[in-house]
Amino acid sequence: MSQLFDQVAGKFARDIDSAIRKGTYVRGELFVGLAKQAIPSGGHVLDYGCGPGRLSNLLARSGFQVRGVDTSGGMIEQARALDHQGLNVEFNTIGNFDEALTPNIYDAIVCSSVVEYVADADELLHGFHRALRKPGVLIISYANDSSYWRKRWKREAIPNPMGSSQHHVWDWAGFRTLLEKNGFQTTTQPKFFESPWDGRPWGKWFRNSPFVGSLGVVVARAVPFSAA
Repeated sequence: MSQLFDQVAGKFARDIDSAIRKGTYVRGELFVGLAKQAIPSGGHVLDYGCGPGRLSNLLARSGFQVRGVDTSGGMIEQARALDHQGLNVEFNTIGNFDEALTPNIYDAIVCSSVVEYVADADELLHGFHRALRKPGVLIISYANDSSYWRKRWKREAIPNPMGSSQHHVWDWAGFRTLLEKNGFQTTTQPKFFESPWDGRPWGKWFRNSPFVGSLGVVVARAVPFSAA
């Protein structure tokens, strides 16, 4: 799968840069806003599956210590080409899912458009729980099965080259259950994004609706597992 992401890394980075210039990078706006609310100032943040590093850079500019990791060397190459002057941010390529998940090391983990591509979502979330200092923060997006736009794109749009690598979609109740099963207690309702309305001035009014955005982002805290 990392080879597929290597192939699209350059275009992916250019598309995000274009959205940032236009002020329409809703993903960044939502993740950074939630991070400022939920993570202590100066906290150590892992951006897991950081892609071309744009979100990592935005988090670092907001005062966090950030480590961005990805299995795609092409994505990390794009990330390292960014202007990092004065920022506490680093980027590393990892060879497997748990390579960066040292126990009790991070104050927060940010995970944007990753969990739906992982065959074993439970295993990944267990790794996140292990790597967080308790009660650490997880800010995570998921593929939203309730989205009208997701269903329409799947039916009518040109096939997404990433589609064949996607293993999961969830409605909100199903994703919340997945988080709780793996030691996380949600602290926010999801905000939904990634629809044609994202760049419209009135698009923000639909971010609470599960029927619009094809992705949802939520904040959860790591809690102790209940004794069996």
